Amino acid sequence: MWLLESLTVNKPLREIPLRQGLNLIVSPPGKDSSGHGVGKTAFCQLLRFALDDPLWSEGSALRDELLQNRDLKEGAVAARVHVGGETWTVLKPWGYQKMYRASRASDWRQLADGSVENEYHAYQNALRRHFVETLPVQELPGSGQPIEWHHILAWCSRDQNARYQHYFQWRAEGVRFSLPAKSPLALVQIVLGLLHDDTTLRDLNSTTKAIETQKSRLDQLREEPARLMNHVRRQLANRLKAPINTPFRQEGLIEHPNLIDIARQRHESYQQELQSIEKERQTLAGERQKWLEKRTPLSGVVSLLVNEIGQMEALIAGDTEQLEALQSEAVSLQQNLSKHCDAGNRQLKDCHHVIERIEQVQIDRKQRIVLHQQTKESLESLLIPLRRRLDELENEVMPIDRELTDIDKENIELDKKYAQSLSNKQLLNEAIEDYEHYKSLASGKSHSADMNVAQRKLDSARRRLDQLQLQLENEKQAVAGRRREISEAMMAVAKSLPSFQWGVFNDEEKHRNHPFQMGPVHSTTYRVLEILAGDVACLLDSAQEQSFHPGFLLHDSPREAEMSESILWALLGHVAENGSDSLQYIVITSTEPPESFTDFERHRLSTDSMDGLLLRKRLSVEQASLT
Repeated sequence: MWLLESLTVNKPLREIPLRQGLNLIVSPPGKDSSGHGVGKTAFCQLLRFALDDPLWSEGSALRDELLQNRDLKEGAVAARVHVGGETWTVLKPWGYQKMYRASRASDWRQLADGSVENEYHAYQNALRRHFVETLPVQELPGSGQPIEWHHILAWCSRDQNARYQHYFQWRAEGVRFSLPAKSPLALVQIVLGLLHDDTTLRDLNSTTKAIETQKSRLDQLREEPARLMNHVRRQLANRLKAPINTPFRQEGLIEHPNLIDIARQRHESYQQELQSIEKERQTLAGERQKWLEKRTPLSGVVSLLVNEIGQMEALIAGDTEQLEALQSEAVSLQQNLSKHCDAGNRQLKDCHHVIERIEQVQIDRKQRIVLHQQTKESLESLLIPLRRRLDELENEVMPIDRELTDIDKENIELDKKYAQSLSNKQLLNEAIEDYEHYKSLASGKSHSADMNVAQRKLDSARRRLDQLQLQLENEKQAVAGRRREISEAMMAVAKSLPSFQWGVFNDEEKHRNHPFQMGPVHSTTYRVLEILAGDVACLLDSAQEQSFHPGFLLHDSPREAEMSESILWALLGHVAENGSDSLQYIVITSTEPPESFTDFERHRLSTDSMDGLLLRKRLSVEQASLT
């Protein structure tokens, strides 16, 4: 890795050689310092930047500090990166994203002066092609989020201030998982070769969601009757004008006011009211019949007089059509003799006033001839007594009509009262029936059609979940050998450390945040060691053909967890002895290495002078020790 002050320099500000296997970046305590604040964390961030970590470009404290520094704002990082048998040279200015460059055939100087073809996008594609597209599963189960290279890089290069919480916390700012609770474990399982097909997991997740949906739906359906029951109870109490806290039924042996008893009393009251209204109706019907019988003969005489007067007026006016119509009235009456007379409660042929009227209006032809021959003056003189008699009869009928009108009005009011009482009675009955129905549903004694449907769907989803869990267990058994290989790698790491006798890998749900374990010693401090040891076990296991791990690991100051130095160097020694040429482990430490690790030291940083700092400048963002 090279650090450049600008793209125009011929000599890098810092060159740090890195090799296969174990690499140590050391900053031991000096005369007046603890070995911190020299640029170790900046080195890790810049290395991640060269490996296409997108979080740098989106903004970081180190990036802001570099861009604000007068001497370093035009700087860049360059690195030689080996991906899938190809060697890439990458150059990335920390201030100009459009000037990111990469090449498989040129050095950093040629990239800096822009004299060669830029293959930066091909470099990004190579990272994805060799570390993502080779994975058997391309999307994270549960969320369906596509796996990206930076997800894997985050696991292989933890933030110093995030790695101690639990195994799957890799970045203090997060790794941008859409389902952060489950995605990291799924990613690790896929990369380690433990998950070759996520169909069952996807079905399991969707079925679990379906179960939660149906449970929620069923709970809502069960809560709804209780809510409606209380609503009906309040309405019933309001309708009965009873206190809102009146119980629905009698509670206990001691009699207290309750809505059922009050409703029975009200129901009886409505029944009595309906009976009373019916009696009033019958009484009014009798009175109306009497008045009709009294009025009918008078109405007949009035009609006769009206007819006679009308004929005379038609003769005087010479209106022959009107005269014919009035004269045919008797014929119309004869045609309706088989019909019923409401006033007399008999057929019209048996009604004496109708027969009398027919006889009176049947004026023979001679009389009509006589009328035609009479003068206009004589006809008008004949009209005077007829009109006087008509007025007398109408005056006699008028009070009868008023009585009949009053009776009709009373009948209308009685109909309204009857309808209101009947409606109140029915509403009361319906409220009680509704309360009993909702109470039965709320208590579970009965179920609505919607409840039955939701319960069937829930039962079906639960059966499906059981089948999928059994299927998933079978799939796990199919990769039991692979899981055993990882556990053996963890066992080898544990046995290489003082005081530890066993190590195990367990990716079951109950161990979600603690998949790598060692014993018999155990404490919070050793929990951190278990995380580091788990990373190392995965790194060493990457040599296996079934592993998709990139074979790269970066640990920033693992000594910060206050583990003993003997354990730290035993852990690093295990990698040095067992690591193959296919892996690379970079460790940044402020602990002075034993002489046996001299060959693995790649660079030494120091606070004794500015020249010993990573960028030969002191940066305020360099993280302090976590101790």
